[in-house]
Amino acid sequence: MDHAFFLERMHRAIMPSTGCTEPVAIALNTATARANAKGAVKKLTITLDNYLYKNAMGVGIPGADERGVALCAAMGVTAGDAQASMRVLDHVTPEALRAAKQMLFDGLVTVNTREDVHGLLVESVLETTEDSVRVLTLGSHTNIVRVDHAPFEPYVESQGDDALASDPIRAVKLTEMVEFADTVALEELEFLQAGIDMNMEIAQTGLTFGLGRTLRMLIEQGAIGDSPVARAEELCAAASYARMSGVSMPVMTATGSGNQGITLLLTLEGVAQAMKIEREKKLRAAALANLVNIYVKTFTGTLSAVCACGVASGLGASVGVVYMLGGREEQMLFAMQNILGSICGMICDGAKEGCANKVQLSSGLAVKSAFLAMNGMNVRGGDGIVGDELYTIFENLGRLVREGMESTNSVIVRIMSKGSDCPA
Repeated sequence: MDHAFFLERMHRAIMPSTGCTEPVAIALNTATARANAKGAVKKLTITLDNYLYKNAMGVGIPGADERGVALCAAMGVTAGDAQASMRVLDHVTPEALRAAKQMLFDGLVTVNTREDVHGLLVESVLETTEDSVRVLTLGSHTNIVRVDHAPFEPYVESQGDDALASDPIRAVKLTEMVEFADTVALEELEFLQAGIDMNMEIAQTGLTFGLGRTLRMLIEQGAIGDSPVARAEELCAAASYARMSGVSMPVMTATGSGNQGITLLLTLEGVAQAMKIEREKKLRAAALANLVNIYVKTFTGTLSAVCACGVASGLGASVGVVYMLGGREEQMLFAMQNILGSICGMICDGAKEGCANKVQLSSGLAVKSAFLAMNGMNVRGGDGIVGDELYTIFENLGRLVREGMESTNSVIVRIMSKGSDCPA
């Protein structure tokens, strides 16, 4: 593959978002419905796949003092900027928040879920005094594929080929990704530094409260040693905790997730700071890490029952750390095997502040796995589900997620839905 292919894939996968990407995807969808509907709002019905619902139900919403799927859907109508993509809730006013809460109080918002779809789904139907508009988001958080005025047919999932399975990046070899990272013009990677800077800003805010402040205190007290591992964990945990709490600051996402963008970029930044690694080496490592993350997500899907901060972005970051340390393909494969041999079963039980603990764990393990790999230590292929080369490593992981954990996600949603705004 040429440089243009890799650059296009990275630019497509990396974008800023204010707030957790699942509530933001809902708000973007309903903001689009409002922008296309005339008249006063009478009713809003929102239907989600179980995975997205799980990730939206308990996380902080930018500009709001309460949480929930119904509220973020209503905020898209009253406060959302349909042209702002993942920064749709950048400018929530107190008046707009009150109007969203009034929609809920008046019983105008209904939330449904569907278990018969196999990819990301957001479907809103906004009924007004003059119109009825249906908006469909499919496959990825910003992929709005239809805006229809009534009458419209119920959405039926296509039974065609699996788009992820046919993704051309699956044909790419690790050697090609490394060669790209080695040779791409540095100026083409400056957007990655912009992402690091953006995520560092929210990390600095996160160091003033919650998990980030506690980790900083423990490092200063000597309870946690000051090391590349600790520095990466501290930055990642602080940024994630702030984001999950609803802090209204943008984060550079990766493959549709702010926490994955944080794990990828700030793990590398933390190690680079601790080990005084030069800027160019860091950015080339970030390019490689992002490509590996994109590759992994074609096997696991956009959303799943496993925590992608561990098995995708944390794994990609580990490969990037190996690159910064001077390792090559053998050590990179070792790092991947170390990650999957350790935390491939870490579940995703929705977006919330506790995700910051998983991000911390994933970041720290990414660094440790890289150092182990550089010293010849790996979980060998054939040990459990761990494969022995790039494709089989992730084909095995994908089978675990797709075939083995579908019911796991349903159980997670049922447990989490007690007392929520949607009986799932």
